[in-house]
Amino acid sequence: MARRLNLSASTVSRALNGVYGVRASTKALVIETAKAVGYVPNMGAKQLVGKGSGLIGIFAPVFRGGVHSEYLLNFYDMLQLELHKFGKDSLIFAIPYEDYPENRLTECVGSRSLEGCIILSPFGQGHPLIEEALKLGVPFVNFESVIGPHCSAIVSDDREGGRIAGRYLLSQGHRCFAYINGPPKARVSLERWDGFCEALREGGVSQDSVRVLQGDFSWESGVRAAEELRNSGAEVTAIFSSNDRMATGAIMRLAELGLSVPGDISVLGYDGDPYTAYLNPPLTTIRHASDHVSSDVVLRLMELQQGRSGTSERYPPVLLERKSVAVLTKAHSEGDT
Repeated sequence: MARRLNLSASTVSRALNGVYGVRASTKALVIETAKAVGYVPNMGAKQLVGKGSGLIGIFAPVFRGGVHSEYLLNFYDMLQLELHKFGKDSLIFAIPYEDYPENRLTECVGSRSLEGCIILSPFGQGHPLIEEALKLGVPFVNFESVIGPHCSAIVSDDREGGRIAGRYLLSQGHRCFAYINGPPKARVSLERWDGFCEALREGGVSQDSVRVLQGDFSWESGVRAAEELRNSGAEVTAIFSSNDRMATGAIMRLAELGLSVPGDISVLGYDGDPYTAYLNPPLTTIRHASDHVSSDVVLRLMELQQGRSGTSERYPPVLLERKSVAVLTKAHSEGDT
């Protein structure tokens, strides 16, 4: 390319790498020519001469039933667009949540020369992946509450989300509930349940009266929860599921069992997965605030790479009111109790 433009190789290199000292017109010409000839920088060569890889690792949890939220899958695209603004690219790593392979993070960072990491929920304090990241000292942003010298946190307020769910169901006249829980040690499961119970207490409903069904964020566990609820004979007018996948599995199984949603029983989900708007009925759910989160995540990571200390920010979720929750009359509600 240098010969084609009648420039020195060093000038072309500086222009392509944004090094100071190259005239704007020359830089523009070099970049335009590089695009025309399909030039792609050799990342391995850049690393050999001491330059960064420009790669950020995105670490997603995988449960036995698969990735627990389509919201996370769509979030990758937004993160990628924001990383491109800083000249970065990303690699996605699917990491088992329950059976974490020892030193997996260290292997990923070392083998790909990652400059930083974005660790998605619900990897949190005490999980071996997070503990390894803290010891490794790689700059990373997590979606739990972990902060440190090289670590910032972007947290969805799951307790508030649980409160929103409980208050909404109470406002629709419901007093008899079932709750489909996620992995019991995950912060998101604990906080969504705690917030839900707080709202029920405000409304004069004891949390001890709630039928708790154990799930694992998978479609299958939602199916099992619906079967367990049906077989128990419990008088329940509304189900709050701690994620949308389990809510969807429950709705499908309830239909097979001859129960309509929301005619016979209401269902409220959590996460705001895009597909939930197209279910029958469209699922009422709690959505993570996502308008600016991706840009904030990348900005916090860039700050950590520049040596700044870790910070923590909490974002409130919002209710997406659709068609899966019925309004109960006072007489209906009291009759069920």
